[in-house]
Amino acid sequence: MATLDRIPSSVVVRVPIFEAETPMTKVISAVYKNPAVIINKGNDFYGLVDFRSVHRESISLKLNKNSPAVKYAVKVPKIMRTTSLDDAVFYFYRTKRNALPYAEEDKVIGVIDRFTLMKMVLSMEMLKGLKCSDIMSSPVLAIDSKASLAQASSAMADHNVNRLLVLENGKMVGLLTKHDLIRNFTVANDRSPEMSTNRYSPSNIVVSSIMEKSPATIESGEDARSAVQEFIKRSISSLIVTSDGIPTGVVTISDVLSALIAKRKESNNKIIISGIDKSTYEYEYDIKEQANAFIEKVKKFRKVNVEYIAISVKGLKNSRYEVSARAKIERYGIVNVRITDFLLDRTFSKALEKLMESIKKKKEISEKKRYDRIESV
Repeated sequence: MATLDRIPSSVVVRVPIFEAETPMTKVISAVYKNPAVIINKGNDFYGLVDFRSVHRESISLKLNKNSPAVKYAVKVPKIMRTTSLDDAVFYFYRTKRNALPYAEEDKVIGVIDRFTLMKMVLSMEMLKGLKCSDIMSSPVLAIDSKASLAQASSAMADHNVNRLLVLENGKMVGLLTKHDLIRNFTVANDRSPEMSTNRYSPSNIVVSSIMEKSPATIESGEDARSAVQEFIKRSISSLIVTSDGIPTGVVTISDVLSALIAKRKESNNKIIISGIDKSTYEYEYDIKEQANAFIEKVKKFRKVNVEYIAISVKGLKNSRYEVSARAKIERYGIVNVRITDFLLDRTFSKALEKLMESIKKKKEISEKKRYDRIESV
């Protein structure tokens, strides 16, 4: 399985770092200039703020410029040296983020953006055999060019989409994305005074004034790899899919990620996690990455292969957790441990420590029996 190992330093993007209580008015310009910015709480990584997270799905298109950055920070999984490319694809798809943090020795040093991920997908030939028609979302939703931005925003929310085809007299004339809405109407200190009047409110501005004219298109029969190449070349996240010049759908980076996940072979998954719920969801990624690192450590220091690890998480009374870990070790069979403690991450770390001890003992016992048999002969 391909891993994100030995990544050149030029691939990991160094981005600005802000403390949790920094006002968004000081953060927003950096968000627009970078794939994401890092938010720390003290000296520890807390989360990311990217273009998507400055626009909450609810209320309006306006940003409270006095809010602390931590309010808009999203907790996301870290990508590390041990992260498989399959897992990185899954993390990007599930989080819907433009970038994810990259950590070395538990310290976040920068981010990896979606376009870097797409380059890796191309280099590994992961889309071989797929056409745009196989992965596109269809039908594409449309809105009239004379509709207001408020109507467009409402339509996106109602249909849970991030882009609308713009029509004029029944013909395609442009594309409107949520990115366009945020860019034009998320206000910070530098918004000119006239743009704050009712005249310039989202309900009074028509879609055609900010839409992307002549959006990029691709024929439905084209190779999916061609779509990804266009994403990278143009730094865009979507293409209108056409058939004989008629729009039939949209292919996005999210569609590509979804297709890759569908092709993923579960039989290759060495880590099985159960018992994660809404209260422990944020720990799932860290648990998986720690388990990946554990498998590598066992192979390096104990010279044995872990065929799989099954991890079960159970919430107990008094804010305690029980973590059961079951590992199948090549040549040595099954090893089981169970640990109970108050903090889930600490409980899991203790479980892995005990699992390592158990593997060491099992190997020593097995090797001793083998040695005794040789001696007796």
